[in-house]
Amino acid sequence: MFAKRHPKALLLVLLGIAAPLLAACGASNIEAPFYDTTDVAGFKSYAAPSNIMVMEVHDGQTGIDDASWAKMFSHHGFAPQLSFITPQEAQTRLDSTNATPDHPALRPKHRMVVVVNPTQNTSRDAMCTDPQNAAVTLSQAQTPVRFAFCSGDSVISELRANIETPIDRKKLADLAPTVIHYLFPISQPDRNDDHCSRLSPGC
Repeated sequence: MFAKRHPKALLLVLLGIAAPLLAACGASNIEAPFYDTTDVAGFKSYAAPSNIMVMEVHDGQTGIDDASWAKMFSHHGFAPQLSFITPQEAQTRLDSTNATPDHPALRPKHRMVVVVNPTQNTSRDAMCTDPQNAAVTLSQAQTPVRFAFCSGDSVISELRANIETPIDRKKLADLAPTVIHYLFPISQPDRNDDHCSRLSPGC
């Protein structure tokens, strides 16, 4: 099912060579996303047939619980919009229905992964296989947060946001619609199409 990597995919690393994308929160910005496939929407449909997806959070910095993370990032982006749940809630659902991991309503291996202040090597497939974060220092004006849409051990899409330190719920809530918009686009633009904005994944 997973699209094979090939040199052409590298051309989709950026939607453009422009400056970082501005987010809803003026003190934050989102770097241009990486896509490993042109069919993110197809993977999204397969991963969340009931529009429910697991969100795996590696935080340790903000004091915000996993359920709050999931709620803040739910119901944004292109339709059908996703509702995120914690891995614990996913396991409870699977146990209560005696379902298998490929239950048609929930596929936990297909998930959104969030890492607050990731280590230098936590990017691309490492977001899906071994996400790690580091302590935030008081000298950091902004804290990087990586977001990835994972299919098993492989990344489908990924981006990094730089958020003013300290991170609070309002900053994350303001950023959420933009993150979901770019992480789960309905299609990737044709880079040769002059009428297609390189900063608009759904154009």
